[in-house]
Amino acid sequence: MVHSMEHFPEYYQQMEDDLDVLKFTQRVYGKGRENMLNLVKNFWYQYCQFTKKNPVATLEGISINVLYAFFDWLLRERKGSLGAASSLQTYWNALCLVRKQETGCHQIDPLIKSQMHGVRQRLAIAHKLRKEKKKKPVSHAEDEFELLKTLYTSTEMTFPHERYRVQLALVMQLAGITGNRPSALLSVRYQHIKVTLLENPGGGEQPRVLIEIVFHHTKGYLGEKDAYVFPFYIMFAAASDYASVANGRGQKQLPVPLKEEMAERPLFRRCKNTVESVQISEEQALADTTMRPQMTNLGSITGMELPTGPYTFRRGNGQALDNSSEITDAQRNIILQHHNSSVFQKNYASRYMPDTQAAYRGLKPQTALMRAASGMSRTIDPRRPRKLNLAQQAEVDRHPEVKLLRRRRKSLLQAFRDQKRSIASTKGTLLYDHYRQVYQAHRNLKRRYEKALLTEVKERYKKEQPVIDIQRQLEGLPVAGQKAFRAAEYVFAARVQAIDALFTFARSLTEEECQRRVTAINALIRLCKKQESQGFCRRRAYIKVKKEQVSVSPPLSLSETLPIECEATQCIFCLRNQDKSAADRLKAFTTRGDLKQDQYGIKLGQSTGLALPFYVLRLFFSI
Repeated sequence: MVHSMEHFPEYYQQMEDDLDVLKFTQRVYGKGRENMLNLVKNFWYQYCQFTKKNPVATLEGISINVLYAFFDWLLRERKGSLGAASSLQTYWNALCLVRKQETGCHQIDPLIKSQMHGVRQRLAIAHKLRKEKKKKPVSHAEDEFELLKTLYTSTEMTFPHERYRVQLALVMQLAGITGNRPSALLSVRYQHIKVTLLENPGGGEQPRVLIEIVFHHTKGYLGEKDAYVFPFYIMFAAASDYASVANGRGQKQLPVPLKEEMAERPLFRRCKNTVESVQISEEQALADTTMRPQMTNLGSITGMELPTGPYTFRRGNGQALDNSSEITDAQRNIILQHHNSSVFQKNYASRYMPDTQAAYRGLKPQTALMRAASGMSRTIDPRRPRKLNLAQQAEVDRHPEVKLLRRRRKSLLQAFRDQKRSIASTKGTLLYDHYRQVYQAHRNLKRRYEKALLTEVKERYKKEQPVIDIQRQLEGLPVAGQKAFRAAEYVFAARVQAIDALFTFARSLTEEECQRRVTAINALIRLCKKQESQGFCRRRAYIKVKKEQVSVSPPLSLSETLPIECEATQCIFCLRNQDKSAADRLKAFTTRGDLKQDQYGIKLGQSTGLALPFYVLRLFFSI
């Protein structure tokens, strides 16, 4: 028998002797679970350092006394961010996995497991943790339409690049249609998409466009899952090439090949800052931490009461599959990647009961009414407060704990000034570490009080505003109208064309409907190439002037108004950027300081790997 001579026998003997059994026999978890385990592990080591204990030895001989003290310390450290009683179970499960990783002990004493039930209950009462389960909103197709309408028409939804707007719309639609998790959606690359022209099964010369998306990066719990293919069919314009292939050669399909250089390119991509503008990266995929806040902000601007996220569409997909007579429970479990139906019943099944009244009385169920009652659109109220006003922000700033941390931060800033050094230059020193701790503590505490106050304001509005509206109706007075959207200074022509093409009724004739879809696709392609205004901070005087301006109409022809020479208060980079709107390109800044902030802080300071010579900086900034 011929053996491979890539390594000698001594290599494998040394591997057997040096193998770390504890390390290489541990299960490989996903990124989210690894982050959770590292978080709990860090807290455990911090607690043992605080109480002067050996972390590994204490974990190996764990006792209920240590567990009670640890979780009590953890709740005090995580005050404000750990507010639900169910979170204690999550942290306890993570601590058990950390114990298995650190000590190799796989079993927990059954007595300790039983005692931890009482410990969690006692701690939840002592720290006033929330016992009710978090609401899980469901987004139906009509709720998605309201979100898409706000996404394209609202001037409050701003993005660094218009492609983000189209990407967010596509993520919501794919999440509702396929029911996939956000990690699977954002991991799609162009090589996972297959486009094929199929012969129309109903007859006729119009082919059907079949788009098949393969989702590989699904949840890996209980082993690797199979790749799932989701088909999407579209009516498209007539294709003479397809007809000749199908009729002349007897083929039933015509595959549309993909360019090889686009195979590894992500479908959803993030933007990057360059010297001249914001551009879309070719390699970096859109991050989940970028997409979720955008979706939450969209739901808030729309006026929905509960937060909007990727899982609202996944739950809507699960309920639609469960109510469909064409899809079995087994198919639903495969689509949602569930091990069995109990997962759906526990986490996805609607707690809003169907029309039991009609069932009991033998009447026809009010399906449309029940669907509208269980959706998110019923809670839309554009008047609902979304941010704290100036008086409420001042109330947070006057909080004693916030004021104390702010004074500490200012005293540390004064220490930097006394040393005549910047904060960044002291990185690695005790003073810098202390300042970062105080800075983060002040920021987190302020955010926590702002969030609590905003929740209180929303609850007060929810109780008081309906009473005010009813009283005004009884008195014959008009109900207070919603606040109008802030007037836009300028809207891209491509965005207007996309709105006109998307939010129109479907045509009755097939040819007209196909042409409308082609127009919409072309409008979205043009929109994806546009860059929106960054919206960074200006001086107060400049902001005051901008508030007084209601709207600015774009020039009819940019070539007629584009100056040959750049004025002293105009940005040379904005002026030559053809992807930006006319108002942004011709914008004149109030002061030279605003111009420096625009050029240096946004375009030059955020550029990647580009160092301009001093004489170029002197030319632009006149220093």
